[in-house]
Amino acid sequence: MQALQACPPRTPSGAAPLHPHRPRKKKSMSESTKLKARRRNTPPVLLCHECNEEALGRCPDCHKGFCQDHFPKQQHSPCAQKQMKLAQIQVCYICGTQVYPDQWSISQTSHYIDQFRCNGCGRHICDELHTQRKSEQASIVREGLRGHRYLYTIRFCDLCAPFYRIGGIRGLTGLIVLVGTVVIGILFYLHP
Repeated sequence: MQALQACPPRTPSGAAPLHPHRPRKKKSMSESTKLKARRRNTPPVLLCHECNEEALGRCPDCHKGFCQDHFPKQQHSPCAQKQMKLAQIQVCYICGTQVYPDQWSISQTSHYIDQFRCNGCGRHICDELHTQRKSEQASIVREGLRGHRYLYTIRFCDLCAPFYRIGGIRGLTGLIVLVGTVVIGILFYLHP
């Protein structure tokens, strides 16, 4: 009979307690929900797609995270392969000079992106001869506790530069279509 009483007592769920002499401490509902909320609010560390170090920015083309060494387009695999395929097409539409769209990081949170495209017509233009107007546009993206500053180079060719305020040739075309639609709508409304 003594051998039967040596077994540890069972809990209401049927499982044996972790320690037979110390009762198990139950967490209150608020403690467990706070723990779960803290785990959910902690952002995961983004890793470089190439080398598994901490990623410092995302590529605007392939949207993958990369470290400072692999952020340039020629340094990571999806964009480097795409650049090689498009090398014959990426030429200035006026003079035919080869252009090299690039992106680089100057610090852990500052990234420059230059597509060598006219913002008005969308065609590739060279920097030396046919970029009539050049400016930078800053975009700040929050990622976890860190904010990244992406600086985009905005270019306009000789043809689009006079209309840069409305978006170049594309913006001018959209404005003409809008005005034409309004004029035709008014004419149809007034015509009996």
